[in-house]
Amino acid sequence: MAPAPGCDSNPHPIVGELPADLPEYYRHWNWLPNDYLAPNQRCETAPGCEGRFVEPRRDWPGADTDPIDAPLNVSAGTIESVGPKATMTGEVELRKGSLSLDAGYAQYDRANSTVVLRDNVVLRQPGVLLRGQYAKIDTNRGLGELEQAEILAYDAGARGAAGRIARPDATSFLLEQASYTQCTPDKETWSLHADEIRLDYESGRGVARDTVVRIYDIPVFYTPYLNFPVDDRRATGFLFPTFGVADGSLDISVPYYINLAPNYDLTLAPRFIEQRGEALETEFRYLNPYSEWEINTGYLANDQKEDIDRWLLGVNEQGFINDEWETEIDFTRVSDEDYFTDLGLANLAVKRSTHLNQQAAMHYRANNWHGTVEVQRYQTIAAVDDPYQKLPQLGLTYVSPAKNFALEPSLEVEYTEFDHRDSIADGGTNVTGQRLYGAAGVSLPMRWRWGFIEPAYKSRHVAYDLEDASSAGLEENPAASSAQFTLDAGMYFERPLNFQEQAWTQTLEPRVFYRYSEYEDQSDQPDFDSSALTFTYQQLFRDTRFTGHDRLDDADQVAVGVSSRFINNDVGREMLTVSVGQLYYFNDGRVQLPGDEERRSSNSDLATQVRFLPHDNHWFSTDMLLDARQGMINQSNLSYHLRSDEGVLFNVGYTFRREGNQFGGLESDIRQADASLSLPINNQWKVFAKTQYDFENSRPVENLVGAEYQNCCWLVRMVYQQALEPDDVLGSNSPTTGRTERDSAFLVEFQLKGLGGLGTAVTSALEESIFGYQSDE
Repeated sequence: MAPAPGCDSNPHPIVGELPADLPEYYRHWNWLPNDYLAPNQRCETAPGCEGRFVEPRRDWPGADTDPIDAPLNVSAGTIESVGPKATMTGEVELRKGSLSLDAGYAQYDRANSTVVLRDNVVLRQPGVLLRGQYAKIDTNRGLGELEQAEILAYDAGARGAAGRIARPDATSFLLEQASYTQCTPDKETWSLHADEIRLDYESGRGVARDTVVRIYDIPVFYTPYLNFPVDDRRATGFLFPTFGVADGSLDISVPYYINLAPNYDLTLAPRFIEQRGEALETEFRYLNPYSEWEINTGYLANDQKEDIDRWLLGVNEQGFINDEWETEIDFTRVSDEDYFTDLGLANLAVKRSTHLNQQAAMHYRANNWHGTVEVQRYQTIAAVDDPYQKLPQLGLTYVSPAKNFALEPSLEVEYTEFDHRDSIADGGTNVTGQRLYGAAGVSLPMRWRWGFIEPAYKSRHVAYDLEDASSAGLEENPAASSAQFTLDAGMYFERPLNFQEQAWTQTLEPRVFYRYSEYEDQSDQPDFDSSALTFTYQQLFRDTRFTGHDRLDDADQVAVGVSSRFINNDVGREMLTVSVGQLYYFNDGRVQLPGDEERRSSNSDLATQVRFLPHDNHWFSTDMLLDARQGMINQSNLSYHLRSDEGVLFNVGYTFRREGNQFGGLESDIRQADASLSLPINNQWKVFAKTQYDFENSRPVENLVGAEYQNCCWLVRMVYQQALEPDDVLGSNSPTTGRTERDSAFLVEFQLKGLGGLGTAVTSALEESIFGYQSDE
């Protein structure tokens, strides 16, 4: 959680004096509630805390010196020295560098620099407070032991009490017959009670033996051995379980984190799913100098409901061999298409996926060359058509360095072998084969401060070697070539403005983009991976209207656009950008994808784009297509985002696309709105909400509600989520047929802070549903 306005970036601990009217119990633990803090000090020791530990001021001479190098200063009511020993009574104060000792009685041995203390012993060193009734301390190193003792570590907020506390070295403590908690004195919710507790601040771990966990003094859990964190470093131990209910079935997962080495770890998550059985999920992460790996698995033997084995394998890798070669793997496969629907409790967004990516690639980047070797296929997990598989795809691109008033050559070559699970060779209907695409061109950028002109020429060619082409009514080796010329030109104007006593700059940026592409009939060519680009203002100035390389689109058109920016000079931010433009066609668009009709119009819709950023924390954007001749909106996307300093997240958006518009005709209108919210009620309570609604079919697509409560001691998050199944999202289940089905899940995460990590099920659902959400943990 970001510090509140006016807070320092490291909120704990602070140093100072305690107020005279502070309750004695708080004073005993140096705890200062928020009511006693100045506004600029009210920064939480952790999200949900209502105060801070205050380390008393260290104002004696030499307080920053190592004790072994510092002289011993003594103050007491009486001091009696006999031989090497000195006995002190009555408000004894010993100061030796950073070590501070206070007691009612002390005996100091000069021979070994040790001191024995009794009666309300208080030991202070930077970051640590110890109290006891008896102590024996090495004053050079601050090591020793205390009896009937208490300990407070200011940085971690950890407190404990014990029959005996020993400090065998500078980074660890041993507590016998002890209790331990990381709760603050104002809210003591949980505590450990153990025969022995060892706190190791070098490793960041604590070990307790014969341990009982108590909630408000009620024993709730016993273990003979417990390994728990004393700071936020990763280490082996149980993470807190996730509880969920999906479609009336209880789902419990108890992760165990294993810190195998600094560069790799493993999480094992045994999982019980009511009505289905026991499953095991794992996550292995590995980091080396050349790559990052993450391998996820899931296995449910003999699903009691489906009578099949269910499994999942996921592999993700990002790496580099050297400065020129990079590698990438994104692979997910499941045992059956209903795996996520039945078992994907934590993430309904995955349930709504239709294809699982299975891709591996190697990239080369050097000296303006970019090469790619890639294989890609998908596992389809919904009732939709399979996409083509790329087995493999080889690509090579050259783009010359941008030099003004110099010819810039460009080259692109791509070879792809396309396969399909439903190929004609296997008795299906999809043609397969190889495709070779090549493009070579040259451009001449001419840029000035006031504008630019850039003519460019490109020759494009695509050729196929198809299998079983005659069965699909295609030629075996179709090919097409098309030359293209473009001319891009724009100007920059600006003027100063004064608005609300601030200095502004307004720009006016007209732009003209002419494109001519030759036409060649491609009706005898397949469509392996091409689709129409979504038409927006930015699309006005692209040199193609398709993705992929199956169509070399024809064109004789000019795009005219203008943008205006309003820049606040005092804050150095572009506050408002408004753009509007249109395409004018000099011939019909004859090259189309299968099933699309030729474009027969003299101009495109009017494309507009607005970006409004009145503040760093919130912004508004809209993209719109307007049919000026008929005076109606064909497409609009509006969104507003807010992220306040107080932690509020709010997003709202609306999407509309009219049926059968000239860019990617639809079978029916799309009218959907979505809104999401993460709202802190106060320092401890937060609520979440998300809704996505389909106005065209009068039904919700997704709903989510949730809440979070936390203080210094514990945290709980609860989320209820409901979403349409994949076929509904694609519109295959009409709400009028009665076949609309929804997935639902109720998830709970609970944590006793200081005893382990936090599960990720609720966090994943919130990050997926609420734009900009990040957990405080």
